[in-house]
Amino acid sequence: MTSAACISPGRTWTSTVPPLLGMTSTRPDPMKRRHVAMTPVPSRPALTTVMYHYVRPVAASAFPRLPALELADFLGQLDHLQAHYTLLSPHSFLQALEAGDPLPPRACLLTFDDGYSDHYRHVFPHLVDRGLAGLFFAPKSSLIDRQLLEVNQIQFTLANHPQPKALSDEVDALLRRDWATDPVPLRAAHFAPNRFDGPEIAYVKRLLQHALPAQIRSQLAAQLFARHVTNDPQAFAEDLYLTPAQAQEMLAAGMGFGGHGDRHLWHGLASPDDLAAEVAGSVAALAAIGVQPDGACYCYPFGSQTEAVRSSVAAAGFRAGFTVVPELWTPGSDPFQIARLDTNDLPHRPTAQNHWLMQALEGQSLTGAGG
Repeated sequence: MTSAACISPGRTWTSTVPPLLGMTSTRPDPMKRRHVAMTPVPSRPALTTVMYHYVRPVAASAFPRLPALELADFLGQLDHLQAHYTLLSPHSFLQALEAGDPLPPRACLLTFDDGYSDHYRHVFPHLVDRGLAGLFFAPKSSLIDRQLLEVNQIQFTLANHPQPKALSDEVDALLRRDWATDPVPLRAAHFAPNRFDGPEIAYVKRLLQHALPAQIRSQLAAQLFARHVTNDPQAFAEDLYLTPAQAQEMLAAGMGFGGHGDRHLWHGLASPDDLAAEVAGSVAALAAIGVQPDGACYCYPFGSQTEAVRSSVAAAGFRAGFTVVPELWTPGSDPFQIARLDTNDLPHRPTAQNHWLMQALEGQSLTGAGG
């Protein structure tokens, strides 16, 4: 297999890119993507940014239903990316962004959200072994304060509960009993599937992430976590998250770190005070591990952002912001709305067909591909 080395600081790239192993067509199958409009854009190479969360040997873990990327599939995906893309280091990406330089053909950036110990245990060693570097985003409350985030309470409750319907019914019953809240209007507004989840799971997530008042959300998430996972959230958090020392070790080896809020709140739905606290928390978290926010990147939790959010992030000194919009990003576009593909959008084998690679090769941008 031909591998594409990571473009590192001080190294210049050339027009040579990895060959397309096993690719028999240079165009996506129109029958599979009929609903998506293909719109030509200027020929500047686009950036493929890949988004990861949990990466672990999940099938053999204590939480086999956790929506994690199996470690073997992660390694297979790295094989695919190295075979077909030019992988950038965070430093090289930021250098090109600052200078306005064109990216190399089929440029690709690896990003890892939420600051999990998975990233130190299972990702970092393999990136180093391959000469690659990734960009990692960790909230302050988990990385520095060692608090279990509500988003993770929700995820592990869902992973440990065998019946999504029973859990959604349990949430409704608790709302009636403990908060005198009628769930019928909530069901009408929020009971629908999303890009990756069925309606029951999506309903529970929406209620506990943003649809309920903050006090109810917080108490209900903690109550369900204690009932279905563990009543020791502190010990759970210590095992789940990166430590500051591990983050500093990763930085010393060439990895990058960026802002990801304080409590991982939906920025676009936050009050002005909560938004200010989220952005300030990001600045404090980076400072604690020796990273200056001036010129660093920001990742919006849940991809939630508005013009006010982007302005707040830019005012704090950040240079770019990453979303969860499943598209490629064209240099010259808004650097605070950089699109990212989910790991599930890309193959886990080096020779697999992939319409996103065809798009990167053809210099086109998908429109209408929302999740």
